[in-house]
Amino acid sequence: MNETIVHLKQNLKTLNLTEAAQIVEEILMEAAEQQWTCSEFLQRLLRHELVRREEKQLARRYKWASFPEVKTLDEFRLEEQPTLSKRQFQQLRELLWLEQNYNLILLGPPGVGNYRKYSVMERFSKESMQPLVSLPRIFP
Repeated sequence: MNETIVHLKQNLKTLNLTEAAQIVEEILMEAAEQQWTCSEFLQRLLRHELVRREEKQLARRYKWASFPEVKTLDEFRLEEQPTLSKRQFQQLRELLWLEQNYNLILLGPPGVGNYRKYSVMERFSKESMQPLVSLPRIFP
């Protein structure tokens, strides 16, 4: 590794661009092979840094939320909820209820997955970066 790359990595780390520092050499080689412009190189390097920061932030949010299990809306089996139509489910996925400041209340008898439904909706809203007021844990 030449001295210029070592200094470049150190400068990136000093600027707190640690993810970019880890792959700068790889991206430099790719840029040379494909004859990128300086702006293309810089855009790719910074884009990598931003994507990694978003991934880490999302992982921290999941850890902080301490979901009992991680589920997605794609895993939700609509046929198990006969009271919820496909149209209603799609409306929930669009998160318009958040933008319009509506409350979402999930009701049902004990043991039918109310907490799971809530945690799926909360996780989905975190992925879409929509704010969702977190309810206190009222389910055991």
